[in-house]
Amino acid sequence: MLLILLIFFILFILLISPFILIRLISSTNNNEYNGNYLLVIAHPDDECLFFSPILLSIHSNKYILCLSNGNNQRSDELRRSCIKLRINDYKIIDDHINLKDSQSVSWSSDAILGHVKHSIHQWNISTIISFDYYGISGHKNHSAIYYALLKLSQTSQIHFLSLQSLPIYRKYFTFIELFRIYLKRKSTNMKIYVLPVKDCFTPHQAMFEHRSQLVWFRYLYLLFSRYIWINDFILVY
Repeated sequence: MLLILLIFFILFILLISPFILIRLISSTNNNEYNGNYLLVIAHPDDECLFFSPILLSIHSNKYILCLSNGNNQRSDELRRSCIKLRINDYKIIDDHINLKDSQSVSWSSDAILGHVKHSIHQWNISTIISFDYYGISGHKNHSAIYYALLKLSQTSQIHFLSLQSLPIYRKYFTFIELFRIYLKRKSTNMKIYVLPVKDCFTPHQAMFEHRSQLVWFRYLYLLFSRYIWINDFILVY
């Protein structure tokens, strides 16, 4: 009998309590700014691997600027992912000279900002979402976007929310992170967005549209990564 109770308790902790915490946290957060949002990413699939919680939490119009396209297949995969994530519109940049998809290349701020400014005017953007200085995974293309957007702050009144990069031990212990955020939700200065309960599997559906990227470790990422469930943003300006 004790063994059965123990099994039910473990199942509750692993399967049920995360959804309860998600509902409790999301019901107390109201971090949305007025106006349209622009997510600036480096590669197709960044939108669902890292930014699903905020994209599915906010009710404003949402747009995506992707600064590299990979190839025609990946462009079409991004289009289908945007449908799953309820994105109003998106744009993919094909510039293999100035914005080459490479871990070893740091993009110039001028090349990035030209496209960002055009998107701001095209979609009447008031808030930009993107990576922080480390870029979650340390990818140079991700970090370059952050430093370009810092320059934009000198001439713009637009809000910039940068997604906090986390150490490995926090990145993959999602349940512990949910509990920690629940306890500290009223004392933190971070902008926290938790995946809505009704959209618990939407990031996975969006990622499954990126079939060319579904190698074995992506499935582990979808199961355990904190970024599928929680986004912590710093208001840079």
